[in-house]
Amino acid sequence: MIIYSNVIDTIKQAATILFTEKVSLLNSINRVLQEDIVADINMPPFDKSAMDGYACRKEDLDNELEVLEIIQAGRLPTKPIGKNQCSKIMTGAAVPDGANCVFMIEDAQVLNENSVKCNNLQTKVNICYKGEDYKLGNLLIKKGIKISPSHIGTMAGAGYTSILVSKTPVVGIMATGTELVEPSKTPVAGQIRNSNSYQLMAQLQTLGIRYNYIGTIADDFEQISVSFEKSLANNDIVIITGGASNGDFDFVPAILKKHNFEVLVDQTGVQPGNPMTFSKKNQKYCFGLSGNPVSSFVQFELFVKPFIYKLMNCAWQTPRLKATLSKDFCRQKAGRLGIIPVNLLENNIIEEINFHGSAHINALAYANALMEVPENVTIIKQGETVYVRPI
Repeated sequence: MIIYSNVIDTIKQAATILFTEKVSLLNSINRVLQEDIVADINMPPFDKSAMDGYACRKEDLDNELEVLEIIQAGRLPTKPIGKNQCSKIMTGAAVPDGANCVFMIEDAQVLNENSVKCNNLQTKVNICYKGEDYKLGNLLIKKGIKISPSHIGTMAGAGYTSILVSKTPVVGIMATGTELVEPSKTPVAGQIRNSNSYQLMAQLQTLGIRYNYIGTIADDFEQISVSFEKSLANNDIVIITGGASNGDFDFVPAILKKHNFEVLVDQTGVQPGNPMTFSKKNQKYCFGLSGNPVSSFVQFELFVKPFIYKLMNCAWQTPRLKATLSKDFCRQKAGRLGIIPVNLLENNIIEEINFHGSAHINALAYANALMEVPENVTIIKQGETVYVRPI
């Protein structure tokens, strides 16, 4: 029996890690970081006020305080704080020597232009201390992560203006099938619109991966072979949808053999989406995905996406959550890992949707997750938990 975990291991092990390049900070979004981000200063670099208020000695809070100066953010204090003294201070400004507390401006009773009193003796310290967030030399972000907007501020704060990242693979997409027409055309009898390619291009876009759309090719060995050979020149990975099974017009396995590709995978152990080829020749790769839209979507999520991240040396893990079934689930065939489109509700309850199988394309429009049904499991009872993958 083909086991999913063995298949994904085989696919990942075939990846040759891509080279690296430097990009500007703002061009690093969705790229994979290939250097550790290390603090070049303490943060904060000085004791600073957490709010607008008055910096003083905490032991003097019950006393009338002489106001020495106003400390603006970006300006250094000029006077230390002594007994029964304070300085008005702005958020982010450096706390003057001698002060160990900042009370909020809302808690201040202004007695005259030169003196105030604190009305809240239980005030917090309200000081962000030097090196409180991180210290010089601390590891801030470990290499191997996919860079998101939440990382940019940290990198900017550490003085990074250019970032070492993995190069991204370029993916060629081609769809085989004499019956296929582009979405702009109305199919006539015997034809169907090419939805797979557009679905795959959208999935690549969400990863920030460049692609070349090669188009649709009729079920003709020579036409497919020539298109495949041309696509190898401009792409690191070629994804072919359709023609990967064993029908009379399924030419992909023979074309891979003609071009001396080593076929490493020809089944996935997943339902839907069992027929799939993965092959390699030097540093070129080919996925032969199903012509059925739900199957190709699942195959991309379970196999192509992890492989792309592996190429970029990314420490990416498939997001999986435990969720509870809202009603009984059953299936007839249980020899493979089942991947079922479902709707995951806010309280982690799984809501089944209308799903007829691998060709039921619009089922995905109502799904926000893929439910995993383990091998050899035919029935899952209401209230039991299973893993789901958000999509």
